Amino acid sequence: MKAAIITIGDEILVGQTIDTNSAYIAKQLREIGVGINEIRSISDTRQAIIEALDDFIETADLIFVTGGLGPTNDDITKKVLTEYFGGELKTNESVLNKIQSYFDSIHREMLPVHRQQAELPTSAEIIQNDFGTASGMWFEKDETHVISMPGVPYEMKGLMEKIIPTLVERFDIGEFYHRTVLFQGVRESTLAEVMIDVEKEAHQNGAGMAFLPSVSIVKIRFTGNNRHKELFEKYVKIAYERFPKNLFGEEEIKLEEVIGNLLKERGATVGTVESCTSGSLSAKIVSVPGASEYYLGSLITYSYDVKSYLGNVPADLIQTKGAVSEEVVKAMAEEGRNKLKVDYCLSTSGIAGPGGGTPDKPVGTVWIGLASPAGVKARKFSFRQNRERNIEQTISYALNMLRRELLEIN
Repeated sequence: MKAAIITIGDEILVGQTIDTNSAYIAKQLREIGVGINEIRSISDTRQAIIEALDDFIETADLIFVTGGLGPTNDDITKKVLTEYFGGELKTNESVLNKIQSYFDSIHREMLPVHRQQAELPTSAEIIQNDFGTASGMWFEKDETHVISMPGVPYEMKGLMEKIIPTLVERFDIGEFYHRTVLFQGVRESTLAEVMIDVEKEAHQNGAGMAFLPSVSIVKIRFTGNNRHKELFEKYVKIAYERFPKNLFGEEEIKLEEVIGNLLKERGATVGTVESCTSGSLSAKIVSVPGASEYYLGSLITYSYDVKSYLGNVPADLIQTKGAVSEEVVKAMAEEGRNKLKVDYCLSTSGIAGPGGGTPDKPVGTVWIGLASPAGVKARKFSFRQNRERNIEQTISYALNMLRRELLEIN
């Protein structure tokens, strides 16, 4: 079974809004074995909507449409779909009562534009939206199913939670099986070389193996069906054995979540002293719900002076060794551990760019320090010219450095 996705909205085409809906829908469909043929973003016009539908009706079994279901005049998706599939717009009393109940609960008057949200096509199966006033609509034409949802991400996700089980039930799908393992600090090319025997065996057994790189993180995804479960379990075990320093988790877990789990298991605490990351590292740590159980605080020491009077790093050490040095990040981590009263303290200092580099310390030079009950250590990294990527990689390497310390992986 193949699917296509249409996202409607001029705001996407002009770059004001990033289309995250397509990625979410594709991911949910992948989980049940439905592949995506094409994703297309189009303008809020009748012609664009009809042309996209005409194209995809010929090639896809499922078409997901998001956007254009709001209550204003420029939201035309519902009208165009009704025209395309036939029928008429008629007030759905159940939906109208739900909308009325919502406005009653917040003590606001329901306006005529809100009432129009209950006018729905008679040619569609209506999917109730539990998080907004724009209902989902399920059409069928020439054995192709077209599902229209609002463009607001959290409303779309709520509808997808209802749609996915229905798809599995109606079309007898769901035999798809996959495993994903996550690596930090190792190149895609290295993984491919070391895992080449696994890749060959997977293909010989009718399974797939894909390498999915991003900034300092690479995923290996094994794809097959239920008969590959034991085989994939073996491959995951091999990956752990070959890359203990880099393989930090499976499926969708994030590195900061892994760190949080390890700290909670040990009843340990963490803090940071940051220069080049300037709070981004601590922000990543506290993005995990429940981080207050193990995260105590941070010191942001961007300038030389603040490193000295807040971070307790000796000024003469900074002057002689430089702020971006092994000695300084070690002092930052050690003093931070004492001052914050934490078990583990990470420190960062580097030249994120685009300026500030020297022949000895070019842009992308970063030192990361870690103070722990076992002592203090530091590592030097040489990243690239892009400031944003340098900061992101610093955060990722710092977190994995802490993970390895907690697991005693040298």
